[in-house]
Amino acid sequence: MKRLSILLLSLFIISACNPVKDKKVDQTTIGFKTDESSKLFFKNVRRSYYDVEVMEEAKLEIYRLKKRVKESDEPILNINIVNNWRYDEAYVLLEPNSAAGSLSDIKVIWENEDGKSGEISLEGGNKKNQLDFAAKVYDQIQNGSQFYIMKDGEKKAFLIDSKSREAFRVTMFDYFRLTLEY
Repeated sequence: MKRLSILLLSLFIISACNPVKDKKVDQTTIGFKTDESSKLFFKNVRRSYYDVEVMEEAKLEIYRLKKRVKESDEPILNINIVNNWRYDEAYVLLEPNSAAGSLSDIKVIWENEDGKSGEISLEGGNKKNQLDFAAKVYDQIQNGSQFYIMKDGEKKAFLIDSKSREAFRVTMFDYFRLTLEY
């Protein structure tokens, strides 16, 4: 009986520590606010997976996933988490490489297995627009969609390898755990 109780307790703890990774995010509930428990979890558990840049003057910390694609001739759009601890907020910061173009002209086309397709455009580079854009891409990653980026009027494959897709997904997942009750 004692062993069964320990086993059940262990299974409960393990399942509680591993949230559902394919959970859909309600686009209307996303935001920037963090709370003490989510920041504590991020700093104690997830921080070790990130390279951290501290900007003392601005009171910001930028977290870049260590397993991101750092150099490539293909279009890459790395995503970072910015912790503004002074205001208890976190933001998404998009960093395209030169092959992807500048933030001002990023347009992504997605296609899924059902034959559906759509377009995700970044409308300006402010924090709200970057978050909306990244959340929509994340949603399509969860749907298993294929991605293309428009560059110089040409459609180029984007987020094609598992490393770049997983880096994007993990960073957004961590962001949502930091800002939502996930």
